[in-house]
Amino acid sequence: MTLPRLRSLDELHPGDRYQLGRLSLSLEEIRAFARRYDPQPFHLDVEAAKESIFGTVVAAGLHTLSACFGMLMASPLLRDISLAGSAMEIRWPAALRPDEEVVVTLEVVEVTHSRARKDRGSARLRYVATRVADGVIVLDATGLHHLRR
Repeated sequence: MTLPRLRSLDELHPGDRYQLGRLSLSLEEIRAFARRYDPQPFHLDVEAAKESIFGTVVAAGLHTLSACFGMLMASPLLRDISLAGSAMEIRWPAALRPDEEVVVTLEVVEVTHSRARKDRGSARLRYVATRVADGVIVLDATGLHHLRR
């Protein structure tokens, strides 16, 4: 499915869903992110990770979020209308292991038009990353995006 290139916030409606695609993170990608931003043993060291609550190396939650957000920003969907973001609620119900494929979907939760600035508004967008192999959700985040009208 090809994503549309929206021209206005007015094209978004609560309940709209978009499939952003699939992604997986390799062990090296997980380690590189962790070395720089979250150097915990269960992100870096295969042997140490065996003793963690995960039992294996897993991606940092913020890495998973960044990868999913990056898929949206690299897509045409909001390219012409994105202004900024200002809030996010995040849950990581399960960990993402190396090379596990997830499908990332985006759902429009709420659309609000600015009363003071008629040329813009905001949308609460929910990102969900679900493991392809078993349907388990690894990311459930809702962000507030400020968008052009």
